[in-house]
Amino acid sequence: MKQSLGRPYDVLIVEDNHEQANLTKLLLERHGYRAHYLTDSSRAFEQVLEDRPLVVILDLMMPQVDGLHLCQQIKSNPQTANTRVVIYSGKIYDSDRRKALQLGADAFFVKPTRAAQLIKKLNELLAPVGNGAYSH
Repeated sequence: MKQSLGRPYDVLIVEDNHEQANLTKLLLERHGYRAHYLTDSSRAFEQVLEDRPLVVILDLMMPQVDGLHLCQQIKSNPQTANTRVVIYSGKIYDSDRRKALQLGADAFFVKPTRAAQLIKKLNELLAPVGNGAYSH
């Protein structure tokens, strides 16, 4: 199991499609991550503040609050700025990728992505560096 540092889970998935969210959660759990998901993006930032997950996986197109707005909220708040943000979206436009990275996203994947690629990136984002902090 991955190191959780007392958190209720390591990865928060924010995805309005219940099936997609559950599949992603199961994938992460098979690889040792403790994951939780929300299908209501309007509660996502509050959940990040409360639970302090190491990584937040965001869809871009959601009915309440879109993933770009959530990414910006997470990365611009001093309490959550070090939280890793991974965009996992069906949108394939380079402009979306550029905007997400400008807002501070740590990675951008287009659905569907091979499971191995997503897990490899999560492992890289959460690899401890010499001082016990997480790498960028």
